[in-house]
Amino acid sequence: MKALNFMTTRFFKFVATISFVTGLAMLPAQAQSLTGNVGSAGVTKAEQSVEARLGLDDEGNAASRIHYDNAFTDWYQLRLIGSFSKPDSEDWDLTGLTVENWFQWSEEQADNSGFNGGLRFAYGFAKDDGPDEAEVRLTLTDKFAGDWEWRSNLIAEIEAGDGSDGGVDLELRGQISRAVNVSALGSDDWRLGVEVFSELGNSRNIPGFDDQAHQVGPVVKIGWDNGVFVQSAVRVGITGGADDSMAKLFIGREF
Repeated sequence: MKALNFMTTRFFKFVATISFVTGLAMLPAQAQSLTGNVGSAGVTKAEQSVEARLGLDDEGNAASRIHYDNAFTDWYQLRLIGSFSKPDSEDWDLTGLTVENWFQWSEEQADNSGFNGGLRFAYGFAKDDGPDEAEVRLTLTDKFAGDWEWRSNLIAEIEAGDGSDGGVDLELRGQISRAVNVSALGSDDWRLGVEVFSELGNSRNIPGFDDQAHQVGPVVKIGWDNGVFVQSAVRVGITGGADDSMAKLFIGREF
């Protein structure tokens, strides 16, 4: 049984590594997420949090999200999301409400053996007459070499209801970060890294590499002892199908 568990762990770590490398190498279409994250696979029982996100692109468009998370067990977490958008020169408007269910199926051990693996199932209720959105996300995270961590997300999304386009929108996200020895702004918990967002396009007609949306850029994460956390990143487009640039800021608190 120990041998089987070892082989299973090695297999999933191999798949996770391939997924992360694929996200970096293919860097894959459409306008890109201004408030998205390379999400965690971890769930901690009884942990709750609230979070506000803001993203801006180079054309003056803005998007925002408000989150509430509650981990009911050590393997299931519920997230509720309110999404807002502000196209250039227009007013802020509520664009949808999303219910997201997190399931953790693998947990990294205290000695960093193994890895964190999760699945998320989300359903977004669109405002007005637009189609709803259903999403499945595979989340993988792994700490290594002491202070390093990589994350990989594989996302498949479909539209549901009237006005849906059909097909499956496919996306890859990857992030690698390192804890740094910095003490500033009242915090000793700093991480610096790089992330990539890659939108492959719709499964019915995946475009060529340069017509896909590929963005890459630095990310910084800061945490405080009272549960407050901040994350900020800037990404730039590296292919013709990507937005030229964007910036995002997340602020939240765990309790």
